[in-house]
Amino acid sequence: MEEKYKVLRKSTLLIGSTLTVMAGAIVAPALPQISREFADIPGIELLSRLVLTLPALFMGILAPLAGYLTDRSGRKKVLLFSLILYAVAGTTGLYFNDFMWILAGRALLGIAVGGLITAIITLIGDYFDGEERSRFMGLQAAFAGMGGLIFISLGGVLADLNWRMPFLLYFASLVVWIMALISVYEPEKEKESKNENPANPDKNRIEKIPKMVFLVYGVTFFSALIFYMIPVQMPFMLSDMEGITNTKIGFAIAFVNVASVATSVNYGRVRRKFSFPAIMAIVYLLVFLGFMIISQSDTYFMTIAGIIFSGLGFGLMMPNINLWLISLAPAAMRGRLVGYLNMALFLGMFGSPIVIQPLVVLSDLYFTFFLVGLLLLVLALAFFFYTILKRSS
Repeated sequence: MEEKYKVLRKSTLLIGSTLTVMAGAIVAPALPQISREFADIPGIELLSRLVLTLPALFMGILAPLAGYLTDRSGRKKVLLFSLILYAVAGTTGLYFNDFMWILAGRALLGIAVGGLITAIITLIGDYFDGEERSRFMGLQAAFAGMGGLIFISLGGVLADLNWRMPFLLYFASLVVWIMALISVYEPEKEKESKNENPANPDKNRIEKIPKMVFLVYGVTFFSALIFYMIPVQMPFMLSDMEGITNTKIGFAIAFVNVASVATSVNYGRVRRKFSFPAIMAIVYLLVFLGFMIISQSDTYFMTIAGIIFSGLGFGLMMPNINLWLISLAPAAMRGRLVGYLNMALFLGMFGSPIVIQPLVVLSDLYFTFFLVGLLLLVLALAFFFYTILKRSS
């Protein structure tokens, strides 16, 4: 089976990765319209943003459980269950009239995506090694970016028809479910080391986790906070411009994914030349440039230029973080550590509007992008000097 369905299996992992990107951002172009639809609800301006970010909260909370089940129950079972739940929960915006029930559906969607991405990243770690793993991780990020371009753009077009219509796109997971059922196989579990204590194997495994793993988690959380500023804040920034439709908002946000594809497909080449921390310095420098342009923009196309620079950075961010973690994780704990990585990622996404909103209230969106951009420059320099010190030591 391994060789017979090799192409289909790779396609399943790649196309499945697109579902994780579209999970929240696909409804981003409709956020202002949803806010107006439920204008009678107190605090709807913030609550409408939760339609985008609430899935991330539940992804983050339950990602460690998804990682545990991925190791214990099997990668394929978690993947198949998550794809079914994705379709059921993702489409609730089509038929619920109560806003709180829509939010409940978004929470279930988060559970589905947490299991989906944990299973996919773990399977990539299982199926591939060495440079092939680096190339496939970059390809996976590229597909996620391209899927984001297609689905978010479609979301904008559909939102102009009706704010409910983008929720139709969540049915796409049923196609991936069929592909996974046919092609995905359960990798053989690696045998435990003879030096481990069979009475308490988890204790031995925990001792093997490098401390650098926790730095990766911190970098992931912060990077997610910054990454989600584009889909969360940009619709409100652009909707204040004259003549900007939901379709144009969707296209603008999708340019993050267009630009990210250009760098993520070349991640394998970049990784051969630079260390993981050095790549993070490049990521933050590119996003800094993008945020500076956005903070000074006064036209739709200038804003898109800033989004493109940011996307170039984000295209390197996810494959770098994922591969960094997988390279550090003991094989027997790979699923669980990937689960914790996704917890950091998704909690960062959820926390983005909450952390950023005070800055927006105190100033405005443009100045907020400027301040965050300066912070990114400082962190880029910190990673740059860290890389130099590591080479000289």
